[in-house]
Amino acid sequence: MLGISPKRAGISPKARCSAMSDALTERFQDMVNEEVRDRRGLGLKGAFREVARLFGLTERRVRACWHHEIRSVTAGEWEAVRQARIQTLKARQLRLQQQLDRLNDRGAA
Repeated sequence: MLGISPKRAGISPKARCSAMSDALTERFQDMVNEEVRDRRGLGLKGAFREVARLFGLTERRVRACWHHEIRSVTAGEWEAVRQARIQTLKARQLRLQQQLDRLNDRGAA
């Protein structure tokens, strides 16, 4: 070995992330943050706790998303958050549709 470290050669071993993974990381944080915003009525700490439980993450990981400090996302994390987000949005859509139906029924009476 010549004694030249990758750092001294101008090569960062952590600079392997592609633009696609950066976009996925940003989207991951956005999905987590949208759920936190929806639960802000519980207080920020309570919202972090609820979202962590919903997505199967740690409160620390949710807080890092909130502050946009996430550098990478595993495929398992991405898929778990994506599936849970789909389910929560479907449930919210159903609840809103039921509320609309009740309002329309009252208006017709």
